[in-house]
Amino acid sequence: MIEIDGKTLDLNHIAAVARGGVQIAIAPSARVRMQESQRAAAATASARPFYGRSTGVGANRSIPLDQTAESTKNHGLNLLRSHAVDAGRTLEPEVVRAMLVVRLSQLAAGYSGIDPGVADALVAMINADSLPEVREFGGIGTGDLPALAGTALTLMGERKTANCSEIPSLIESWAVENALPFLSSNALTIGQATLAYLKLATVFENLRSVSALSFVALSGNPEAFSEEVGRAADSVEITEAARSLRALVEGHGRPARIQDPYCLRTLPLVIGSVSEDLNALKATLEHLVVAGQENPLVYGSVADGTNDVAHHGLFEMTILTKRVDAVQLALGAACATVIRRISLLCDPEYTNLNRFLAGDDKGQSGVMMLEFVAAAAAATIRAGAPASQQTIAVSLGAEDDASFAPVATSRLESTIRAMTTLVAIEFICSSRALRLQDRSPEEFTNPTFRKMLEAGFSLPAAFQDRDLRPDIDAASRLVLSPVKHLVPAHSAATTAVSVSAHQNRPSVARFLS
Repeated sequence: MIEIDGKTLDLNHIAAVARGGVQIAIAPSARVRMQESQRAAAATASARPFYGRSTGVGANRSIPLDQTAESTKNHGLNLLRSHAVDAGRTLEPEVVRAMLVVRLSQLAAGYSGIDPGVADALVAMINADSLPEVREFGGIGTGDLPALAGTALTLMGERKTANCSEIPSLIESWAVENALPFLSSNALTIGQATLAYLKLATVFENLRSVSALSFVALSGNPEAFSEEVGRAADSVEITEAARSLRALVEGHGRPARIQDPYCLRTLPLVIGSVSEDLNALKATLEHLVVAGQENPLVYGSVADGTNDVAHHGLFEMTILTKRVDAVQLALGAACATVIRRISLLCDPEYTNLNRFLAGDDKGQSGVMMLEFVAAAAAATIRAGAPASQQTIAVSLGAEDDASFAPVATSRLESTIRAMTTLVAIEFICSSRALRLQDRSPEEFTNPTFRKMLEAGFSLPAAFQDRDLRPDIDAASRLVLSPVKHLVPAHSAATTAVSVSAHQNRPSVARFLS
């Protein structure tokens, strides 16, 4: 059971709910805040204009609403129906669950003025896994209005759930005072970004370890990771990257060069740069999942007369878009070094092994084509202009900017697939090279390095030319797993080394001496 208190929400808890099967509940303190916010909103609405409650929305913001009970009831429902349109492919249940729990957490923060009964219905929907059908196109980074309006219609029974299950707690009517407060959120975008961040963080941590495997296979010079270099770095993330890389490769053997190619020598910079941007994205998400940013924002207390609302623009996800774009750019830059390391691992000048880590030197292609696949994956990561450069004016110009955060976030999905492939290919090549060099996990003192090498040695071990698609699939599964959860791809693979491969490769002892 995960309790939603509107103050803190672990990103991993969002992922747990998103996977399904985890029950949630609203904390008593959150319920009190929502009740107080509802009272503050009602009192304020009776004293001053209140966007979306006493007026229309968008370009209709200057049009006052008829305040009779029947009219306000109809306006709330009309607002939901008119804003529920979306298009494109249906989003995965994992993403929809993430959206719902993020929205619940934001409501629990107590700045929307919404009836707590709506939050209760949302809890019941999540716990019963009676999910709305949500499609990909609709939001432009100023609120996921279609996704949340569709969710509201599903809670009312006007729309079927995605799996045609029953809604456990139907809302019979949706008053105007609950309509815009429910819609005014980017919960879908934030939920998608959270799931993407967690996957990317895992892939990236494994990239750090895989790059260390390549460093050892290429007999890199660890001076580039020294304490002196770390102290001279211009960010704490680069300093930490140098420290962690130094620990990973400790005792790896004699370096082959006084100065390595950039793809090895600048590893602290590359790893540190991506770490910096991933950390910034994480911090932004940790704030957004509990941020009450509904427009208008309800604050203060009826008890002491401080109740009021503030009309604002915090719902435009400018910072989130910039954070995601920064991660994309950092990963795009890192791609060049990954591909270069793959290339060096194929080069006898750097490994003293056969070309392309082949089983013999008689024209076998070995891992040649993996370099092509890696280049295709890297191109996917680098494609397209940053979403933060886009803008548009809509609703008769009343809303004259947009962050396009959903575009930035949706791009992360293809980036995850591509980055996983890229790291998996380096993992295959570095593990294959170390196997051919007769290295063993027992040689190394760092537990993470040893675990990664053991996992790498569990990949298919035959070196004769063959179909490498299964290798990529197996390595990708490993790359998507946190190091502490790594399970060897095939327990028997470590004993399946091709004898002919060892007979035909050059002696690595000469190269390292």
